[in-house]
Order: sequence, then structure tokens, then C-alpha cells
Amino acid sequence: MTVVELFSSQSCPNCPPAHEFLAELAGEKEILALSWPVDYWNYLGWADSFAQADFTHYQRAYNEQMGEPGVYTPQMIIDGRFQTVGSRRKDVVHHIARARDLPRADLDLSIRQKDETCIIALPQQLAGAENVHVTAVFYSARASVSIPEGENRGKTLEYDNLVRHTEKLGLWTGEGKTFEVHVADAAQSGADHLAILLHADGENGPIIGAARIALSTSNS
Repeated sequence: MTVVELFSSQSCPNCPPAHEFLAELAGEKEILALSWPVDYWNYLGWADSFAQADFTHYQRAYNEQMGEPGVYTPQMIIDGRFQTVGSRRKDVVHHIARARDLPRADLDLSIRQKDETCIIALPQQLAGAENVHVTAVFYSARASVSIPEGENRGKTLEYDNLVRHTEKLGLWTGEGKTFEVHVADAAQSGADHLAILLHADGENGPIIGAARIALSTSNS
């Protein structure tokens, strides 16, 4: 599964086309598309109602890891390895193809829900899985917001796979291991899905594995 992450802001006039493109990518079975709202354009007349400072930090760490001079919107990062402007369709498609051409381990990562708990199972992997950071990402499949002020005044921004909350679960060093997360964390954030990302070589290194599940909550 290829992971495509969009970093955007409700105050960015160039972001709506990138969101439309992400919606198309989200419909592909072998792509996990995630939308991360960042907060550094909030001074442009409209504060992003979904943005979190942690998401901005996540984007900055990615760019530092890849040697990029700074952050911008809309930015798409593919598998934690490649980046480009999120509205440049040809570039994004090119980087998705590059990511898929790279050799990767066949990780049998799985998620299952049991009552109010999600159990993440990581396989026994003898090679290529040292110091892998495991992160839980809670997201909403659909969301929208009307923007009355700022650069996107009068527009309604539609989101696909809007990130609501994240949890750092720990490290995986290649042995068989399980993690657990509570579904209540998703309900409180407004999320209805859970994704698991495996970052190698640091919290913002290349993504070597991912999985997702639709959640059943007591509020749904």
C-alpha cells in the first residue's frame, strides 16, 4: 500500500485543487490517502478549524528528513520518501510509481477490532525492520467546512481522510509484536477510521508498511 499525505490549510488559495486530487487518490484500493491540516497560515484572515500544531511539526520533520528548505501548502509526501506540490498531478503520479518500484518487505501487518479495542499485529520479520516507529492515525473518511473569510472566502472545502488524532505506539525491531489502541480515542476526536504507519529510520523516515480499518464505535 502506498501512503500519500497532503499537508494543507483552509487559508491557502491553492489547496482546494489538491484536495480534489486527494479525493481521487483516496478511491484507489492500493493507496492510503491522508489529509493533514497545518496551522502556519492561520494569520491570513481565517484560522484553519481542523489544524493542529502537531501536524505542522510532523510536516516540518518530514522536510528536514528529506533535506527540503522549509514547508509549504499544498504539499504531498509519498511513502515518506518523495515530495511535490499537491496539485501537480503528473508529479504525484510519477512519485507514486517511483515508490512502488522500490523493493519492499512483504510485511503482514494487520488490524482487527475487538469490542472497544483495536489490536495491531506485527509479524516476525528477521531483516530490514530495525527501529521502526509505529504510529496510530485516527481519521474521518469525509468532512467539510464552509470558509467565510480569508483567501478562500465563500468556498466549501471538502476533505477525504481528514486526520483527527495520532498516537505514537512505540518501536518495532522485527520481532512478532502486538499493540492496542482504544476505539474511544477515535470517537472523542470525531474519527471513524484507524490507520497504522510504520516509519523506518526515525519518526518521519520512509514508510515501510501501512494498514487501515473502518471503526465501529458506540457513537456510530
